[in-house]
Order: sequence, then structure tokens, then C-alpha cells
Amino acid sequence: MKLVAINKHCRKLKDLSVEMPNAPYSNRCQQAEMNELLELNRKFLTKSYLWMSGILTSGFSIFLYFFHSEITVNWIFIIYSLTLIVLPLFVLSAWISDWFRKRKYKEQILNNKPYSELKNIGFTRKTIKPNHNSLIDYVQFAKINDCELIFDIDIMNPKIAEFQIYGYTNLNNSEFTEKFKELKSNNIDISYFGFSKMINTKKEKFNSIQELEQTLREFTHIVKKIKYDPIPIKEWKKI
Repeated sequence: MKLVAINKHCRKLKDLSVEMPNAPYSNRCQQAEMNELLELNRKFLTKSYLWMSGILTSGFSIFLYFFHSEITVNWIFIIYSLTLIVLPLFVLSAWISDWFRKRKYKEQILNNKPYSELKNIGFTRKTIKPNHNSLIDYVQFAKINDCELIFDIDIMNPKIAEFQIYGYTNLNNSEFTEKFKELKSNNIDISYFGFSKMINTKKEKFNSIQELEQTLREFTHIVKKIKYDPIPIKEWKKI
């Protein structure tokens, strides 16, 4: 499934409505997203659940060993229910909610021009990238001016479109601090693992996709003047 935009996938599902007349269109979109969530994160979610429940239950068991005489059977049952089931599932539910929320924010940007035309400037490939809570999702990327750029957003700043270039910056501490201040004026963040061009989609308007492309080219020109070793991006392909 293409991830140029999830609504593109939903349109494909809509075309199947004749074959699936009883399945609501929005529900099929949600099911498609859930399938992708599990396809990408099933193992991580399972391991995280087992790890959290194991740590919490072990901690309570140690406490119970020393203070079992002070706790009633009912409370023991309640606390074990919390450590084994309720608390781990609550945390995982919050992570999953953030995963869907980030997709929603990204689609709000991708449904408006010029971002809906990103594929016209090469954003036709996809890779996978971890979110802030380590759940992974698809992201689009393209090569512009011999630099590979990823399109993404930060869930804490959902109106900001981020175009990222991965690479190890070969700067000492003083050089890094100087470049950090210098690039900040161009809405570019620098880290030891790459660069991010930040675009406020509510304030910075582009009349066409070509204008956005020119901004990204200027971004690559700035980055190329800085010492860094590019990190190649591996295209995701379903096996």
C-alpha cells in the first residue's frame, strides 16, 4: 500500500464498496490503518507488554514477600490485575493513540497544497521510522540535489512540516554551537545525526510545489556547506 497519503488508500477501498456494501467507508479506512499498525509493530507491542507486566509484577511480588501479612487477599488480586493487565494495556493504548494521532496530523498537511503534490518532486518512496514512543510508521522520502530528504512531523508541533536529512555531523563542540545558532535563523535544526528544515504550514505559504521544491533545494545547499557524512535511507519494500 502506498503511503503518499492514507486517503489515497481509502479511495481505493471506496472503489471496493460495491463488493463490500455493508462495510462503512470510514471503518474500512480505520481497519486498513490498524492492519498497518500491527504489521509494523506487532512484535514491539508484544515485547513491551511482556516487559512492562513482568517488571511491575516482579516489583510487587518482591514487596509482597516482605509485607504479605499486611495485605488482604482482595488487594493482592486487585494489584496483580493492575500489574499484569490494566497498567501495561493502558500504556500501550496511549502509545497506539499517539500513533494514530500523528497520522491524522500528517494527513491534515498532506491533504492541502502544495504538500498534496509532494510526489511531483520525488516523494514517491517510503521507509520506516520510529515515533517518539518507538512505534514505527511509514514516512515518505525523496532525493533532491543529491540529498535524501524525509518528510515527517513532530506530534508536539503538528502544524510544522519537517524535512530531514540524516548524516553524522563532523563538528567539534564550538563549531556545532556556532552552526546551531546560525541555522536557527533559517528554521533549520542541527543535531549530531542530521538536519531538519522546519516549515510552519499555517504561516509559511507556497504558491506552488515548485516554490516548496526551491526552498528544499536551498536547504540542501546550506547543508552541503557543513561537514557531514550522509546516512543512506533504505527504501521499505514489503516482502
